[in-house]
Amino acid sequence: MTIEGYQFPELVSVADPLDHDATWLRVRGTFGVNGVEWSFVDPCLMTVEAQELLDWLREVAEGGSPEELRFTEPNVAFALDESNPEGAALRLMFSNESAPEETSETPAHIILNMALRDVESAADEWASELRSYPVPRRRFPNGT
Repeated sequence: MTIEGYQFPELVSVADPLDHDATWLRVRGTFGVNGVEWSFVDPCLMTVEAQELLDWLREVAEGGSPEELRFTEPNVAFALDESNPEGAALRLMFSNESAPEETSETPAHIILNMALRDVESAADEWASELRSYPVPRRRFPNGT
């Protein structure tokens, strides 16, 4: 998955730092499994949720067992099916605008079997995506 930009870029510089409308990110996903291919571009993550995904990936890469990760918009979700010292099985779930069209071959989810170093690389790539979309911080009247 990659970040395409803010849903409402015009709000980013003028909105209250915690205005949720200003933090929605348009996410692109392209997937294929069992001959079924699909893609989507949808505002399905807020910046804080994109950061939560990064933290989740880092925890998996370090051998942890994070809980299932779901977001405000239920388009995508992540779960750790199993892990061992060498790798992890990540479950990616899709719904609504992010799901493939339903057919008899439509997968309910995707399982990615990844080496932990590859999960770490995925986390690094996601972190690189996030640099342009910082999580807003509330500013207090004194400017801090």
